[in-house]
Amino acid sequence: MLEYAEKLTLTPAMMTEDDVKALRDVGWDDRDILDIVMVIAYYNMRVRVVDGLGLELPDSWAAGAVRAREHAAELAAARGVSLPADIWGVWEQAEAAKARA
Repeated sequence: MLEYAEKLTLTPAMMTEDDVKALRDVGWDDRDILDIVMVIAYYNMRVRVVDGLGLELPDSWAAGAVRAREHAAELAAARGVSLPADIWGVWEQAEAAKARA
């Protein structure tokens, strides 16, 4: 599902029925898939509105995001997996904001 979310966010025009089928193949039903798409679309729209208006989020939000990522990493490690690499440098920026807070 996270790979689907990344593809829909970064390259929406490249989505195909095969992407939806891959979600079905791992157990998501059509209602689940609709919910997944709606959440992805909502957050992408929010980000574009905030970025498009040049708004900045409070540093405390960045600190919260860092804590959430650390918790997610702990949960992943307990299951023997790791989180994907931060290819966009988001967490580095969040860490810097957390240090300022």
